[in-house]
Amino acid sequence: METLPLVLAELMGVVALAAGVALLIARRSRTVSEGREQAMLETLHLANHTLPYLRHGLNPHTAERTVKLIYEYLRPSAVALVGNGMILAFVGAGSDHHRPGAQAITQVTREVLRTGRPIVAPDPKAIGCHHPNCPLQSAVVVPLRVRGRTVGCLKVYYDGNQALTPTRIRIADSLARLMSIQMELAELDRQTERLARAELAALQAQISPHFIYNTLNTIAAFIRTNPEQAHELLVEFADFTRRAFKRRGEFASLADELEYVHQYLTLEKARYGDRLEVVYRIDPEVLPVSVPVLVLQPLVENAIRHGISRKVGPGRVVVTAEDRGNEVLITVSDNGVGMTPEQVRQVLNSDPRKRSGLGLANVSERLKSIYGPERGLEVESAPGQGTQVRFVIPKFHAGVAVARR
Repeated sequence: METLPLVLAELMGVVALAAGVALLIARRSRTVSEGREQAMLETLHLANHTLPYLRHGLNPHTAERTVKLIYEYLRPSAVALVGNGMILAFVGAGSDHHRPGAQAITQVTREVLRTGRPIVAPDPKAIGCHHPNCPLQSAVVVPLRVRGRTVGCLKVYYDGNQALTPTRIRIADSLARLMSIQMELAELDRQTERLARAELAALQAQISPHFIYNTLNTIAAFIRTNPEQAHELLVEFADFTRRAFKRRGEFASLADELEYVHQYLTLEKARYGDRLEVVYRIDPEVLPVSVPVLVLQPLVENAIRHGISRKVGPGRVVVTAEDRGNEVLITVSDNGVGMTPEQVRQVLNSDPRKRSGLGLANVSERLKSIYGPERGLEVESAPGQGTQVRFVIPKFHAGVAVARR
């Protein structure tokens, strides 16, 4: 887990860049450049289409599909992806000598791989291709970084008829950084499979493409209608993901878990608006109690995704933490569509290793493994009557403590 904070550096770069764009739009909302706004929207559009491929890692197959999508959407002179010094995929002008499977031949590529810094090459000399008939006139080359290492780069080339504008540079830079984040998540997937650690599995399940895409789309919508709100949501999204990746150990205080849930709900409320009401009923005495990480957020996500989102009209989610002497009763309830008894049984008895999207079986099994077989989740639900999920844990339990930092 000591490598997880390294993801944050790349993630914060993307969010800082996007936040800066949103803040600029907010300050100049009446005279905003269509080019800058279009850059943000195009980046989000491309991210939604290309990121799923890179969730499987960077290889010739995923690289080929990714560069084709970028090329078809942006229509530059050429697009390439390089990994470990090799051209993994190349499409466009110059494909006769920039061949997949060969070593990267341009000087600008070697420099980006060496330094880990993006480079804008405004002319053929800066590109450094020694082929006498290379048609590539300018380029944006941005590193792809995983766990603090430069593992490849995204290259977007332009010819003499295509100006290397700030908008095009911004799109390439933002897209490469988002791709790096997705490759980090792919690495976490592999770690989860190798180590089979419940903490990593729970983290990977929550930072899902489904949530990221919905959040990015919500922010994109606000850029046009409410730039200030878009900026605030970007900052909130940055803090939310920073908190996720900085987590160490298997336990956190209930106060930290509630703050994490609050940030998640802030982003979801932006999406649902008046359709979602959130109520907290927390006894302050239980805030210092140590609980398993990500034991509460999956219950809230389940209430929204499988309860409120399917409900006609406004919905309500209530989060309760009640002091019961030596124990704590934690409850998440909603007034959503509810479930049948058979659906409840399926949810609690499903294979927790499979990402069903509910996450309740995973949480229940983790609680049982830590506190005993009688400490799993209890679910009460009925069609049209909403759902209540609760569990009781002791305030003190052997081996359960927040790791010292």
